[in-house]
Amino acid sequence: MARPVSRRTKKTKKNSEPVCTAATQIIQMAMDEDCSASDLGRIAASDPAFGLRVLRLVNSPSFMLANKVEDVRRAVALLGVRGLRNLALSLVVSDMVPVGEAGQVLLGNSLRRAMAARSIATSLDLKRPDNFFTAGLLLESGLLAKAREHLDHVLEVAKSPAEHRIVRERAAGKLAHPIVGAELAQSYRLSEEMIFAIAHHHDSAPPEGDLAQVCWLAERVAGVFEGGDMSRNKQTALQAAGRLGVTTEAIERLLEELPQQVAEAARGFDHDIGEQPDLASLVQDANRSLVDMNHHYEGLVRQLESLLVEKEALEAQLRAANQKLAEEATTDVLTGLANKRALEEALARDLARASRMEQELSLVVVDVDHFKQFNDRWGHSTGDEVLRAVGQLLRDTVRTGDVAARYGGEEFVLVLPNTDPEGALTVAERVRSLLEEASIEGPEGPLRVTASFGVATVRGPGCEHAARVLFERADAALYEAKRAGRNRVRLAA
Repeated sequence: MARPVSRRTKKTKKNSEPVCTAATQIIQMAMDEDCSASDLGRIAASDPAFGLRVLRLVNSPSFMLANKVEDVRRAVALLGVRGLRNLALSLVVSDMVPVGEAGQVLLGNSLRRAMAARSIATSLDLKRPDNFFTAGLLLESGLLAKAREHLDHVLEVAKSPAEHRIVRERAAGKLAHPIVGAELAQSYRLSEEMIFAIAHHHDSAPPEGDLAQVCWLAERVAGVFEGGDMSRNKQTALQAAGRLGVTTEAIERLLEELPQQVAEAARGFDHDIGEQPDLASLVQDANRSLVDMNHHYEGLVRQLESLLVEKEALEAQLRAANQKLAEEATTDVLTGLANKRALEEALARDLARASRMEQELSLVVVDVDHFKQFNDRWGHSTGDEVLRAVGQLLRDTVRTGDVAARYGGEEFVLVLPNTDPEGALTVAERVRSLLEEASIEGPEGPLRVTASFGVATVRGPGCEHAARVLFERADAALYEAKRAGRNRVRLAA
């Protein structure tokens, strides 16, 4: 059951809108190279609610300033442009936290990663540890963003072991929180480095770059406190630390200090997330029934992962099958060319483009000469072989963007976009010549195969509905070629 909201929390929520406005303005201004700390200080000082929260947060363990600061402008001067931007980002994340149990869990998870990231960066002697704190705080921002619409689901995910969260999101058909968080960071115009770190903190292997690697390790350190087999989670964190050159001693010390750091940091954000469990209490609670339950749970998750893999494989097979069906629906089985349906769709598309671009389009109708004789003398298998050979020749001859189709029987069609009559005649004559010279094996030796060609051309604009007229003109030219003795090309008048 969700805990009752304290008066303190209500006050924070009541003031969240102006704080978010001031924080967002600071984040946007800080992206300007000409922006100065004094410019940002004026914004911070102009909003008393924001100024009070700046002082409370800057004096908390989250920012670790040496001396207490009581003046907003002084705090801004100490933080600098980058530091104040990071502080504003932190307040924006804080104001995304919902009330009740969900808010306690989500903020606790976020701060655990933030404090871990800063400690890891410090142990590696990396510069600007506040930048690592901010990146760590944003690792769970995708869940915070989704909590606005799917609070119950988000709470279930946030309370599950860290390593299982993406699996649960995928199983529920939801977008994984690293993707949502990266999109949110992009909307705030954060650096590519930080966006990348947020997007890849759940990767199976360390990603590239100091910031991304620290966040990747912080995710595994935080996971020690967040359910599942604690001993195995700790071993995973230590192994991950070894891959990045962080000592076991540094991780052991961080794990001891992290619960208190998280609780203190939450108070700096004006939130009470309750007492955080330490390693000793986690070990004490890991009795046999809990271990058995965790093992059972992890078995279910592994089964779920297997089902997801199977589901994705089935989806891939379904896509391939649908693609094959689509191809079969538009492909002539015998020749592999486009069929009549695909031809009509392609011609309508290309005529519309010709009309829009004010270009020419040519149509070539091809009819195999004396085709009935092949069937009557040697059988339909020989006739089929002739049609396959003609189809292969057409496919090898046309350009990318042209369409070669079997229209029916022994009749074929070429659609030649952006081709004038002279170009279409050249194509048709090349096909005619190649077919005449081709060697097509028959039952009693090579077969002599020829074809007659009719060519017609239209030009845009206004030709988008000219398919019927174009066919009629090309057919008329084809019949003229046949009357003239076949094995020749004729252009429509």
